Amino acid sequence: MRIEGVGDYEASDIDRVVSRLLRDIGEPEPPLSLEMVREALKLDVKFYSSAKDSIVEEIAHRVKVGAKQILLRPGLIVDAIKKANLSALWMPDRKRILIDDSIPRLKHRWIEGHEIGHSLIPWHKEFLFGDTEYTLDPACHAMVEAEANYAAGQLLFLRGKFGTEARDLDLDFASIKAMAKRYGNTITSTLWRMIEERNPDQAVFGMVSCHPNHPSIGAGPDGEEIRYFIRSERFRNRFANVTSRSVFQILRSNARWSKRGTIVDCTIDLKDADGEDMEFRIESFSNGYALLTYGVMLGLRRRILAAA
Repeated sequence: MRIEGVGDYEASDIDRVVSRLLRDIGEPEPPLSLEMVREALKLDVKFYSSAKDSIVEEIAHRVKVGAKQILLRPGLIVDAIKKANLSALWMPDRKRILIDDSIPRLKHRWIEGHEIGHSLIPWHKEFLFGDTEYTLDPACHAMVEAEANYAAGQLLFLRGKFGTEARDLDLDFASIKAMAKRYGNTITSTLWRMIEERNPDQAVFGMVSCHPNHPSIGAGPDGEEIRYFIRSERFRNRFANVTSRSVFQILRSNARWSKRGTIVDCTIDLKDADGEDMEFRIESFSNGYALLTYGVMLGLRRRILAAA
């Protein structure tokens, strides 16, 4: 299966590394124990405060900017962390993961999984503290982050186990919440996984966004309305013409004014790449922090009606 932002070759390598790790720790049942993973990889987790300078002693002499190491002005590292809004760091030479203790605890599991992903991927060590034009390129950074996210998903959802179990369930928020509880992960990451892994051959999309009627709920750090647009492989191939902005406009047109619970529950038509009108059921749920949406294709509503 093709993963957005991750090449087939890279995804295959990551799959092998994660599978080997899961075998080494005995093919565990969900929820995965990250403590067991850390023990197997001999990783250490520490917490830091991005609001304090205590982190400088830990990483100042290891972080590079350009070709020069920051030794004389370690305060620049703190400035960089604050400006980049970093929530965690992986220190390869220390085999240590640093997590910002101001991040809500609910997010720690995914953040730690992401940093473990960096540590598992062999080629990431040369990127994270590199100083070449390529490693400093934003496109390279996006690729590295996508690969770490992919590794985290494969690890926290126990590779094929989640997809196998999810295929036996309906795609709705009741199933998403149940699987989030079973695997010990957030509803947001479980929504993402349900869309990409439950049935890649089904046209499904998802979105993490702000609430159209209450933008303070779910807006990104720079006020962006749409944070993530998630698509199954089938949806990407058949509905490449459908943009995240057009989907958000549909949510805006159908959103209720309540701040929590079900915000959108409707059926709409989306044109596929061939101009066919396909019926989708869309449901959005607000947890008070973001608006989570999925849309699943139901079929050729208008053609069937016309034929009748």
